[in-house]
Amino acid sequence: MAKKQLRSQASRPARAQNDDTLDLTALPPAQTVVRLPESASNYRNLDFGKYYGAGCDAIVYAAQRTLERMADASRRSGGKTLSATTIAGYYQSGLSVFLPLCATMAGALARDLRLDDIDRPLIDHFIAHLRQSGGKLGSQKNRYSCSKSVLVAMGQSGWIAKDIFPRNPFPHSIRSVKGQTALSERERKVVLKALKADMRAIIDKSGPLTRAELTVCLLAIAARTGINPVPAIELATDCLQPHPIKADRYVLVSVKRRGNATHIQSLRRAADIEAMVTALPDVARIIDLVRERNAELRAGSRYPTSLFVYQARSGPGLGKPSRLSSEMLRTGIANFVARHDLRDADGQPLTLNVMRLRKTFENRLFSLSGQDPFLTAKLGGHTPKVSNDHYLKAPETAERDWHLMGEVRAEALLSHGKVAPLPTQNTPVAQCRDTRHGDLAPKNGEHCQKFLACFRCRSFVVTGDDLYRVYSLYWMLVRMRETMGASAWKRVYGHIIRIIDREITPQFDAELVAIQRQRAKVDPHPFWRDPDLLEGAA
Repeated sequence: MAKKQLRSQASRPARAQNDDTLDLTALPPAQTVVRLPESASNYRNLDFGKYYGAGCDAIVYAAQRTLERMADASRRSGGKTLSATTIAGYYQSGLSVFLPLCATMAGALARDLRLDDIDRPLIDHFIAHLRQSGGKLGSQKNRYSCSKSVLVAMGQSGWIAKDIFPRNPFPHSIRSVKGQTALSERERKVVLKALKADMRAIIDKSGPLTRAELTVCLLAIAARTGINPVPAIELATDCLQPHPIKADRYVLVSVKRRGNATHIQSLRRAADIEAMVTALPDVARIIDLVRERNAELRAGSRYPTSLFVYQARSGPGLGKPSRLSSEMLRTGIANFVARHDLRDADGQPLTLNVMRLRKTFENRLFSLSGQDPFLTAKLGGHTPKVSNDHYLKAPETAERDWHLMGEVRAEALLSHGKVAPLPTQNTPVAQCRDTRHGDLAPKNGEHCQKFLACFRCRSFVVTGDDLYRVYSLYWMLVRMRETMGASAWKRVYGHIIRIIDREITPQFDAELVAIQRQRAKVDPHPFWRDPDLLEGAA
């Protein structure tokens, strides 16, 4: 007898182009494992077998088919749709909670659960279940989001209803999640010292590099480039390319698959080999070392183009070439921290990972660029908002560094032309003694464009004529506070506002200040009307 093709009877506005029919007559299916594409993670197979036979087989099968589609799309796109790690997260963090709940509901209703039972009341019950399960609010939100991603895909296939999710069921959950922070200056120095010692030992040896040694090499690259974790693990053997213009430089090419973006970073190659034993080697030398020492091992492996390939010394792949994974990297970093007894300010073992090194790198850029958030974001490979919200923190010397270094000439406007013209040049902020060779100027023939650093530059000059521009910048920064958030805004721009209020304003006539301040608020200078102009200028 022919198999009957069943569909969910749930109402839905329209079906996606990839709508498909589910065969629900022979469950569980013969194949209950979803195979993930190759990736930097340890996840390879997702087994749905344990969820069948609990009264919700139709839902389990629909979820399995959905993840199969995601895995196939990821394989075809090279991970640009969803990464294997993300798909595994949907299974482990989302479905591992949602499917048991469906089994519980089937027992309570004393019948098998159908696809059309996935409706708003069931979702509300799932949310209540998550809230009662304990744990951090951020973890509850993550389980819900992972489950929802699968259910949304099922709705797009026409298998369940679409409009069944409440709006923002976990408000303010982001506030409960504490992200990675940059290393303090003391922590950064001890980590670099430990990396330097290990790199010396690696250079002195010969032969293929072990997994532990590859971990050290990857950490050294991350500390010097600020590369993202997964792109670092997935660096290719040809990631180092000749610079198209400068002979003494190379470019490091890494790929962030989810963003479909290739990040190119210019690197300088050390001129002499001695630099390798006296300091942390430059990135180009480290990459060359890894590529050359493990070339033979890599050639006989399944990963001939992957940089970080080693010979497994334990586990099911004993003796075989393996590729460094996220889990193996975490283990290697933990061993590195324990071996050097690295500790934080509280005397606890230091929490170290590639993302902390990336944030440390970006904060170093922030400091070295004169605390210019736009240049920092550009070099970090993302937007100023992402940089402000997730990477930058107030420098440890912020209060000391941010004070007025320039000169305020309050009498210049009041002299009514009796004083000789000032030897300065106009800037978008105020005036500068020399925009090409001043205190913070590049001194390479180009005009200085570090406008946000003007207030702590010795070449900075403010007169009464400049107050309109100063306050135009002032009000633009105040408006940005609403979009950036209070903490990020205070970290990046609070010092500028304080300098204007406390060190510049009191030196001018109160009536003049009031006029220019109001004028700038109502009709700001063209340069400071749009924050995007500031980004482009900086």
